[in-house]
Amino acid sequence: MSQILQLVFRVSAFWFLVNLIHILLTKLLGEKYNFYLSRNGIFIKFVQLQWHTKRFNSTIMEGFVRRYSSKIALWFTCGAYFGIIAMFSSIFILMYTFVVSFVKDTEDSSKILTPVVPGVNLPNSQIVPYLLTLLVSGIFHEYGHALAAAREGVSMYGAGLFMFLIYPAAFVDLNTESLKCCDAFQRLRIFCAGVWHNCIMMVGAYVIWTSLPFTLFFLGYTKEHAVTVTSVDHGTALFNQVYSGTKIYTVNDCPVIDKVTWGQCLWKTYDKTQLMGNCADSSILSDLKSNTDCCQEGVTSPKSVCFNSTLDSQCLHARRVLDQLTCSTDSDCSAGHCYKPHTSEGYLLQLIHSSSEETALFIGDPSHLYYTIHLSDYSSRWFWAEVPNCIEIFMIYIVSLSGALAIFNAVPAFYLDGQHMLDAFLEFVIGQSGYRVSSSIIGNFSFVIQLFSTVLIAINVINAFISVCVMYQ
Repeated sequence: MSQILQLVFRVSAFWFLVNLIHILLTKLLGEKYNFYLSRNGIFIKFVQLQWHTKRFNSTIMEGFVRRYSSKIALWFTCGAYFGIIAMFSSIFILMYTFVVSFVKDTEDSSKILTPVVPGVNLPNSQIVPYLLTLLVSGIFHEYGHALAAAREGVSMYGAGLFMFLIYPAAFVDLNTESLKCCDAFQRLRIFCAGVWHNCIMMVGAYVIWTSLPFTLFFLGYTKEHAVTVTSVDHGTALFNQVYSGTKIYTVNDCPVIDKVTWGQCLWKTYDKTQLMGNCADSSILSDLKSNTDCCQEGVTSPKSVCFNSTLDSQCLHARRVLDQLTCSTDSDCSAGHCYKPHTSEGYLLQLIHSSSEETALFIGDPSHLYYTIHLSDYSSRWFWAEVPNCIEIFMIYIVSLSGALAIFNAVPAFYLDGQHMLDAFLEFVIGQSGYRVSSSIIGNFSFVIQLFSTVLIAINVINAFISVCVMYQ
């Protein structure tokens, strides 16, 4: 909750500062300032910034479109057929998500529709990459519309970028009069172009993502049966125990092969049925005992932990106990008893790593390590270990965001691409059938579908936000 409040405060402060500067410059410079904004296509509103330009109009219309006109037409014809499939599929996906949300638990992580809420299920460190990817996906989406419109002879007034609150987006401003002069299938090509481009972008990013091990090998990166630490948050528990470049091999005897198994090993420690201990008999207990009685409530020791057995509880030197034979029950020990850590501060974790001969010990919530130690599956002698992570995160976000934009925009709901796709599709199908149907009947049928789809989106979005709030409360 504190992260959400911090984000709200920063966003509010940003927009307050932007509007304050805008008001001051308007008062001080007057017409000169307004003329500068108008000449450069800059518009400033309450929580919105917009930039509009005509510089790309001729670039898109000339050269490339004329040279590859037939190939571009084929490209967007494929996009039109894909858009039709995506339009109807999106309705079934939303209906399926709606039904599943009432059948399965609200905390089920397999839901198709999951809203991204900065500070809740999106860490602050990932906000910039997320917004950057959202902008790139939006630009590629709008470029599809612009290129398809240019191919069909529809002029463009301009294009631009805008930011609403913290979310960036792109847009193209097409000539609606020349758009009306196009036939139904030409308009279908134009309206489906954005969804089609997002799908292609998603597929391309997925191919790059899955081929990373092969590609990175030629750049000097290797993938071992371990993870490489890229950074550790300053002031956290293991800040002085593991360092950048350190390789982590195991967590409590659970082998760490990659970032996925790292997370699995950490979550495994929450399962008390799989809690492992260490064998100790009376002959060595005296050497393992600590001078403090950390088993008493309120008593802590920097190097000792309270261990429980079927016989008694002992405050023992944690590192030396963990060097003994591992066990799950007393029957696993040839002598003595199986002592398992029991600490009110959280869980005891032992990390075998490459920084030193000693293992790293951690007492606390395992999720703390998951969010404060940043890892990579790759290591290199010549390049930064963060590079594969940056590429991987960028590709994952492109796959998820471009896929989401394709599905979302294909929904035949009000103010989305799907609204225009549906109108053009109905006109095309009825025109091809040869039947005469009045425009009012077509319009009413289209309105009913769009209203149903809009309500369906609203219900799914509200339900998804409620699920996120319940999950992360």
